[in-house]
Order: sequence, then C-alpha cells, then structure tokens
Amino acid sequence: MRGMLLLMSMMMAWFVAAEVFLGDVDEPIPMLDVSAVAGFKTQIPCDIDPVSRSEVVSMVFWYKDERGGEPIYSLDARGKSIAQAKLWSDPYVFGKRATMRTSVEPAKLEIDPLEAADVGVYRCRVDYKNSPTRNQKVNLTVIVPPNKPVIYTGAGRSLAKILQSFNEGSELSLLCEVIGGSPPPKVTWHFNGAMDDTYTLEHGDITINRLDISNVTRKFLRARLICRASNTHLVPPLTSEIILDINLKPLLVNITNKRAHLSALRTYEIECTSSGSRPEAVITWWKGNHQVKHMARNFADSPNITRSVLSYVPTMEDDGKYLTCRAENPVVPDSALENRWRLLVYYSPIVTIKLGLSLKANDINEGDDVYFECDVQANPKAYKLAWYKDGKELHQNMTARIFLPSGQSLVLRSVTRNSAGEYSCMAVNVEGKSTSRPVTLEIMYAPVCKDGSSTQVVGALKHETISLVCGVQSKPPPITFHWTFNNSGELMNVPSNRFTPVKPLSLITSHWHGSRLNYTLANDMDYGTVACWAKNRIGVQKTPCLFQIIVAGKPYPLQNCTALQSTGPYAYRMGHEDLKATDSRDADWLIVRCSEGFDGGLPLTNYELEVYSEENVYHVNTIYLNHTERSGSSGPVFEVPGLEPGRKYRLHLYAVNAKGRSDPVVLEPVTLKAVAMYTTDRGTSDDSPDYSLLVACFAGGITAVCILIVGITLTLYRRSHPSMQPIKAHTEVTPQYGGAKEDRGMVAPSSKEAGGEAKGEVGNDVTDEDPDVIPSKMDKRPDIFEPGYEAVKSERTKDFDRLEELDYPSPSSVLHTKDSWIYPNGYVKKVERSLSPLRPSTLPVHRSHDIYTRSSRVQESCI
Repeated sequence: MRGMLLLMSMMMAWFVAAEVFLGDVDEPIPMLDVSAVAGFKTQIPCDIDPVSRSEVVSMVFWYKDERGGEPIYSLDARGKSIAQAKLWSDPYVFGKRATMRTSVEPAKLEIDPLEAADVGVYRCRVDYKNSPTRNQKVNLTVIVPPNKPVIYTGAGRSLAKILQSFNEGSELSLLCEVIGGSPPPKVTWHFNGAMDDTYTLEHGDITINRLDISNVTRKFLRARLICRASNTHLVPPLTSEIILDINLKPLLVNITNKRAHLSALRTYEIECTSSGSRPEAVITWWKGNHQVKHMARNFADSPNITRSVLSYVPTMEDDGKYLTCRAENPVVPDSALENRWRLLVYYSPIVTIKLGLSLKANDINEGDDVYFECDVQANPKAYKLAWYKDGKELHQNMTARIFLPSGQSLVLRSVTRNSAGEYSCMAVNVEGKSTSRPVTLEIMYAPVCKDGSSTQVVGALKHETISLVCGVQSKPPPITFHWTFNNSGELMNVPSNRFTPVKPLSLITSHWHGSRLNYTLANDMDYGTVACWAKNRIGVQKTPCLFQIIVAGKPYPLQNCTALQSTGPYAYRMGHEDLKATDSRDADWLIVRCSEGFDGGLPLTNYELEVYSEENVYHVNTIYLNHTERSGSSGPVFEVPGLEPGRKYRLHLYAVNAKGRSDPVVLEPVTLKAVAMYTTDRGTSDDSPDYSLLVACFAGGITAVCILIVGITLTLYRRSHPSMQPIKAHTEVTPQYGGAKEDRGMVAPSSKEAGGEAKGEVGNDVTDEDPDVIPSKMDKRPDIFEPGYEAVKSERTKDFDRLEELDYPSPSSVLHTKDSWIYPNGYVKKVERSLSPLRPSTLPVHRSHDIYTRSSRVQESCI
C-alpha cells in the first residue's frame, strides 16, 4: 500500500515537474528588475495571491540563478494557514537576513542587510493546492555605495582642514578622492551653485576630481567647497567640504594730510590709513630707502582699517626725497602697497662767503682788487641778498670803488687799509634770513701816522724833557723807525740809541706800533719840528709824523660862547637818561656853552666863569671846571642857577692852563625873563584899569639904563686897575662840562690868595727870564691866578704813569700843517702866512688826558 502511494506521489511529482517544464517552455516567465543598495534593507516582490478565493498557497520556493535547482528559501503552508507557514532560509546564502513577508501585497522577500553578493536573478515559485504553479523572476541589482570623499590640498596631497587658509593671489589646488563604489560613483565639486564634474576613475576603484584655481580672489573668502560622490539616487550622496580662509592684501593705502610744502625743523603729524587687509596690515614709513623708526604710532580703527601717525621733523636734506607709507599683510608675500609723497621742504638760507679763488687772504696789499663770492642755498630761492662790512650794509658806490656786479658777488677795487674788516652776506627768503660767518679781510699797507694825523703841536718849557711817542699803523709791523729834527736852520738825524720801541697793548689794537723819543729843550734852538718815519716790508712811510715844538704860553680865549635860559628838571635839559627818573628840580637856569681855543701848548687845567651884576660892582660867583676828565663835548658847559629874573648880568669866561688863564670872553647884558615878577595875589576888579605892567616896564627901562652906565664905568675902572679882584658873592653856581658829574669844577679860591700866588709866580718867571713866559706888554691880558708848578708836578707825574696803561696818549686833537689847522671834525681853517709858525693863531684846541710836568711830558701822534 505504501509502495503504491509512493509510486503515485512520484508519478505526480514527475507530472508536475513535467507540467512546469512544459509551462516554462511554453510560456516566458515575467522578469522584474529591482535595484537595491548594499547595506540597506531590500524587498524582492513575489505575487502569491490565488486566482480564486477557494485556492490556497501550499508552497513558495525562491531560487537564485537556477543554482543546482535547489531553493535558497522556502515557505511551507501545507495544512496550515499561510500566516503559520514554516519558513526556511539557506544558511549559506541568506541565513537570518531573509524573511518572507506575506502580510503585504504583493508578498516580498525581505533581505536585511543586503550584501553585494546578493546580486542576481531570483525566481519565485508558488504552489497552490489545486491551481497550477506560478513562477516569477526578479533581477536584483545590488548597488555598493563608495567611501566618503577625502579632500587633499596642494601637490603634496596634504589632508585639507575644514578651515583651510589660502593667500589672496595664490594658486588653489584641491583633490577630491573617492574609493570604491559599484557602479563607480560620480564625483563632483560644488561652489555657490557651480559644479565641476571632471572626475576620472583610476586604479579600478578610485575616482578623483581635481579642482585648480589659478588666482585666489577676495570672493573665495569664507567660501564653502563641497566634494560630492554618488552612484545611485536611492541614498543621499556622500560629501566632504572645506571652508576657505583667505588672507587678503591691503586694498588701499593713502597719506591723508599731504601739504604743498613743509618747513625745515618744524614738527608735523603725518597720517596714513590702510584698508582691506586681513589680518590687519602693518604700516611702515620710509624716507628714500631708509625706514623711519621710533616716530610712528599705529592704531586699528576697525578689523580691516589701520591708521598710522608719524611725528616728522623735516630737514633741508629731505627736500626732493620721497616719504613713503607702506602697508603690508605680513602673512601674504608681495602684498605691500605704497603711497609716496615727494617732499618740498622750505628752509632758511644757508649762506657762506669766500674770497675769490685767485686771492690769498694773507697777501692782499693796498691797491689790489678783491672780490667775494656769496654761496646761498635756500628753498624757496632767496629774494634778497645784502653785503655787510663790520655789521653795516654795503651798497654799490662807484666813488668808494664798491661794485655789486651780481647779487652774489662783491668787488672792491683798489682797496685801502680802511677796506679791512669783517665781510659777510645775508640772504632772505620766506622762511627767514641768515647771515654768513664773517670773513676777515686784512690789507697789507706801509706805515702811516695813527688815523692819518701827521703834525702835532707840542708846547714845552725850556729845560723840560718831553716824551714824544711816534705812533704808526701798519700791517705787517714796522721793521725800523727813523727820527729827524729840523729847526729851520739845519736837519739832523736822531741816533737810534735815543729812541726806543713802544709795545702796543692788545686791549686796543695789534696794528699800532710806536717809537718813543725823550727830548730835552736846552735852548731856543731846540724848538722846531721833530719828524718820525717807519718802514715795513710793504714800503717806507710816505708822510712822516711831525711834532712841532713851540714855546708854551697861556691859552687863547674861548670861542662861540652862548647863554640860554632853560626851565625844567636839569636831567631833561642836559640829556642825562640815567637821571631823568630821579631829577625833579624845576627852576630857571642859565646854560652857557663855549668852544675851546688854542691851549697855548699846554693842557687846559680848567675853565672859569664869573658872573657880575651890573647893579653891583662885586661879582656873583666864580666857578672852575676840572679838565682832567674829558667828555665828548668840544668845550665847557656851565649851569648857573639862582639868578634873579629881570636883572642884567655880565659873564666872564676863561680857559686856564699851567701858564695862566686866557683873556676873558664877555657876555653882556644877560637877563632872565621876568615871568614870575608879574604875578600877584592882589584882588582887583575886572573893570578897574591895571597900570602895574606899564609901571613895571618903565621902572625896568630906567633900571637897565642905570645898570648899563654902571657896567661901563666898572669895565673902564677894572681895565685901568687890573690887579683888583671882584668880590665873591654867596650865590650858588653849579658848573657842568659835557654832562659828567665828576667834571664839575670847584669854587675858586679867594681873591687875596689867588692874587698873591699869581703875582709871586709871575714875578719869579720874569726874574729867571724864562722864555716860556710871554711878557704882559705883548699879551696885554689881565692878571689871573696861576697855580705853582710844584703843585702841578705831582699831578703830572701821576697822570704820566697812567699813560703807560693806555694804548697811546693824545696831547692834542688839533693837527697843524704848513698852511692850515685841522679840527677833529674835519674842518680846515687857513692860517695867515704872516703869523709865526711857532705860535698858531687858531683858537679851538682840544686835549684829552694830557698832563705835563717840567721834567717829563708824554706826547705822541694823534689818532
């Protein structure tokens, strides 16, 4: 029985197989394509629904690639419901990864996870209880995703960072590499909507895409570059990305406060700004090719704006140079950006002066032509150039042989010793003025008498030894001196052992040189002219220095005496600036000024002023003025206070030397205006007539006539009685000479003492037959007070010692020539040729610091 059943079942199976086989042959099995991604869950469909509701599924078999005809998965629902069907999976194919899902339509074979080896053609066979078997085919394509893309930078294939730094202007090279993937993936670059799909497959399973950018610009800052790899749409593509961090160059650099010009040695704040750099720019300052350090301050105003302030002091050497502000990103090579400013620097002139190239400073003689060149360096150009000698400006003067052929040259034609001095030039521009360092011009010349003086008149007494100093100026110093004596009878040379050199003191000048001759007058033949010559390497002195030795006598009268009334403080009248702040005296004063006459060959010791009132016989006052301290005045100045307004006075003025005083100069009548005499405190009616002025005028006229008559009578009386001296009054009289307080004179001694000494002195001289005393019958001068020689001797000796401390003594500023007298101010007065050459007839003679004694007296040439 069993055998029969087995045989029947085998026959049925063969029949079914034959039927299926025949069905396969007869009908094509439908093919369904299914794509799935390895690693994910995949479902392969298989329709198991029966044709009728009465039909049920008995068995479901899954085959792959018809491998040996054995199923790889089965579902057995025989005798059971399909929900309770028995499931089987080939452990060598799916194992536990496969499950048959029958609760869905169509039923599906679920593979989780799908593997690459699962690819192939699957056949699903469904056996029904009564219906024929159904077959279905599914072509399963398994897609293998690639690995995650990897990004490399540069030719060295360095692994890129997420935030990768690049420099502006540099080349960018990125490589995106994808390994694996089936089918091979598509690798693309994406940037701001743009795509680069130039990928290639290398080495079988490596796909690459190279991105090259030749110039990284500012637009790549913070740019996101994405590399995408994809071989199916079933899953999202795999991506990798980097963000570009771009180091930017400065976009702009500018010096914001440029000026048209700068002034040298002034401080300026120069500002420079830069923008666009990332990170912030470093600003440096350059002058020419040299960096300016330690004077700039940098500020970061914003993330990409940098400002620098330079404290700059330009110099004249900076003119024409470039001041450069350089902004540079230190991490970006060749990122420097510059702004240059060509400097225009104004500066005060720089002035130098020099002699002409062909001239030697130590070999210029009188008569040579000299020229100077002034070199001026200035910006802007100097608009004025001036030449100076010893601080005084020079102008073109053809008479003085000064020529300015061009603004920068000075020509001196035929120079003299007076041309020597310090020369300089000055230039002026808008920045200021500058003066060159002076150049000293030294002129070599033959000896000449000091300051051009040639003849001096020297009064001397018989048996007196006088010291004659021959002072000359020369350059170079004189080599020898030569002295001669001429008394109109013979000309004699003075032996060299009779005179000695005089050393100059550097306090005055080094160009003065002298020779001293001590000369004693033994008799009348020793009066005459002593001459002195000097010689240096330039030549012999052309005009000798002359000393005319004459017999000393009384001085000549004063000249040009004037009397003026002055009201107000003394200091303002006399011009004393140092006393104006303290002098408050305000009164009526009589100011008397005179000019000197000839001093008689002896120095003037003082001056005298006698004031007489014509209403009284006696004099008001007699004053002296000491003459040892001379001032710049050419004669005495007397100040007489205390005179009554309206009264007439007579003034006698004298000049006094050791031989006596001169004839008087008489000023009469002198009257002070009577302004104060007509003021009164009497109360009067405006309507009543006032005859006081008329009465006063009438009385004044009568008084003036009386005074005139009395004055004439007194004058005649005094001339007939010269020995009578006026009576000294008690009115105070203050003398003044040249404004110096120390020059004020003393009050004269009493008439008795003065008269006695004068008579005794004159008597002795006459008895000794002294040739220095001029008899009164020749002079006809009134007797005057003559101080004794013994009293004067000590003062002379004392002042003689002082002469050695000075550069040279000056016995007289009057220069006597053959036919004229030369005054200090250059005035020349002709002398009558009939007058004796031993006694000059000129009146004004000025002396300073000259003291004479019988035994020793110093005389030298006048400057």
